[in-house]
Amino acid sequence: MSGEEEFKLMHLDIQAAAVRFAEMLPDVPSDDEDGVCFHGGGSWDKSKFDFELRNSLIVADVLDSPFPPCPEVLQVLREQLERCCQESPPTHCEELIKTIAEVRGVPAKHVSVSSGSSSLMFSFLPRLLDENSRVLILSPMYGEYSHILTHVIGCEMTNFELQLEAGFRIDTEALIERARQHDAVILVNPNSPAGAYCDELEMVINAICDESKTSTRCKMIWVDETYIEYVDGAKTLEKMVSEVPRLIIIKSMSKCYALSGLRVAYIVSQMADELRRFVPPWPVSLPAQLAAVMALRNPNYYAKQYAIVHAHREWVSGELEALGFTVFPGVANYLLTFLPDATQHTSSAFIEYCREAGVYVRDAENMGVTLSDNAIRFAIRTCEENQRIIECVKAYLQ
Repeated sequence: MSGEEEFKLMHLDIQAAAVRFAEMLPDVPSDDEDGVCFHGGGSWDKSKFDFELRNSLIVADVLDSPFPPCPEVLQVLREQLERCCQESPPTHCEELIKTIAEVRGVPAKHVSVSSGSSSLMFSFLPRLLDENSRVLILSPMYGEYSHILTHVIGCEMTNFELQLEAGFRIDTEALIERARQHDAVILVNPNSPAGAYCDELEMVINAICDESKTSTRCKMIWVDETYIEYVDGAKTLEKMVSEVPRLIIIKSMSKCYALSGLRVAYIVSQMADELRRFVPPWPVSLPAQLAAVMALRNPNYYAKQYAIVHAHREWVSGELEALGFTVFPGVANYLLTFLPDATQHTSSAFIEYCREAGVYVRDAENMGVTLSDNAIRFAIRTCEENQRIIECVKAYLQ
């Protein structure tokens, strides 16, 4: 007793509590032993930070740009290297947001940035959805989305299966109908790993939102345009956000601007102001902010690099087809393929052989429900690296 207050001892059996806690967890499948989303990047396990060894490897299991950032990016980083290490960046990325708004022609209030698209996905999707949400996603598609929906949010996820016979292109009428029956739909355009681009997405979004005849259940349309800069003449939907409150466009600057190691991405959404409160201060490092601003201001350099990538992709595609691979035409810096039927080998065996030769490509079997155990995704690299990839493939087939 302490005056009129009575204090009682509480105790807890830790082992019993652990068992009870485990019983309360949702029974969902794990992506791997650690329950984290599987990605490429296996070459780091081999090289660690031994960059001399790393220079001998071909890293084609992730979709990093095969070209360097524009010279202006490298110049500002060299000139301000000490400052980049020593000083804190602008707290809320004000100059970067201003530049994105000017270059993309969208209001700055509709832009929010963070350290890569995964950071934005993990920060925002659990705020926009809950365990009662019904969400439609494409399959095959970038695996981070299914991981977040299943393991982080725990909501009901439906796969909109893209068919091999149709080249993994979207059946827009079927997508519209099913999306209207879900609380949210998540799309990647151009899609990965298939590499297909849908030029009817503006029509699709308008149709999903149309309530002139019947009401729609869909309250959020999330479109990932990470690779759209690669598509010559493609129409980004960023400006459409001003007219469609439920539309969210996410753009990584890693893949198209050669900034993967710096980590910077942004969303365009009418909900950006509300969502910013879930982004911590200093979400993008100073070197990443400087680099992103310079990259956005130099589109001509990158357009030339995209043209080179397209030429290299066509060469790799032709070589793989000549070797018996089934190759799906891509639009960005990667190709989805199937091993030749005559080999009778699985993607895992092929991946293991290539790694022994210092060539890292992506096993695509787990990237969608419609992919088989002989699906391989090749990133397009430099001319010399592409030749070495093909040499490795030939050696495997022999």
